[in-house]
Amino acid sequence: MTSRELRSTWTSWRPRVFGMAAAALLPAAPSYAAAAEPSPDGAPLGGYGAAAVCPPGHDGWFAPHSHAALSSRPCRPPRHCGPCRPPRHCPDGSPDCDGPGSPETGEVTVIKEDADTENRLAGAVFQLWEETNGIPGLQPTGFQPDTDIEGPCTTGADGVCSRTVPFGLYYWAETQAPPGYDLPLNPVSLPLVLNEENAGQGVTTAIGNTRESGAIKSE
Repeated sequence: MTSRELRSTWTSWRPRVFGMAAAALLPAAPSYAAAAEPSPDGAPLGGYGAAAVCPPGHDGWFAPHSHAALSSRPCRPPRHCGPCRPPRHCPDGSPDCDGPGSPETGEVTVIKEDADTENRLAGAVFQLWEETNGIPGLQPTGFQPDTDIEGPCTTGADGVCSRTVPFGLYYWAETQAPPGYDLPLNPVSLPLVLNEENAGQGVTTAIGNTRESGAIKSE
C-alpha cells in the first residue's frame, strides 16, 4: 500500500460505534450548584455539599448536614412562621404572621407493654432516630447513618418514652428489654411521621415484649 493510499484509508476511518459506546459509558458530571438555589415552589433543590436555603420572603430550614438535599425541610411562606425554633422567631411585621409564631415541633412517643397482657412495663431502654439519609428504614451505622436524637430513654412505671422534636420522620429502637423480658425480633418501630396535621397530639407507637423462658409471671 502506498503512502497516499494509507493516508486515504486513515482519514476515512471514523470511530462511530466505539465513540457512541464510550460516550454512553462516561457518567455525566455531577452538578452541585442547584442545591443552593430555591425551586419555584420554595423547596430546596437536590445536590450534595451545599447549604440549601429558603428564597427571600420565606422563613424556612437551613440544612445542618452535609447531605443538604436529603435532610432539608421544605421552605414555607412566612404565614407558617417556620421553623420558629428557639432562639429563632418570625420577623415582626411578616405578612400573615402574628407574634413569634408556634414552634414546628411535636412529641414522638413509644409505649412499652407486655405483649400478652398489654400491661405497661418499666425498664426498657430506647433510642430515638431521625430519618436523615434518604434511605428507607433505620440505618444506625455505616457511611451515612441516620441521626440519633438526644440520649437513651428508659421507660418509667407508665411504660412511656417521649421526645419533643421538629417535624420529620422518626424511629424508636429498643436497645434493652425490661427485666424478665426478651427483646422483640425486630426492635425498631415502624416509621413515625410528625407533621403539621398531627403535631398537636403527637405520634405514638406501642411495642410489646414477651417474657423470658422460665420467668415468673406477676399479676
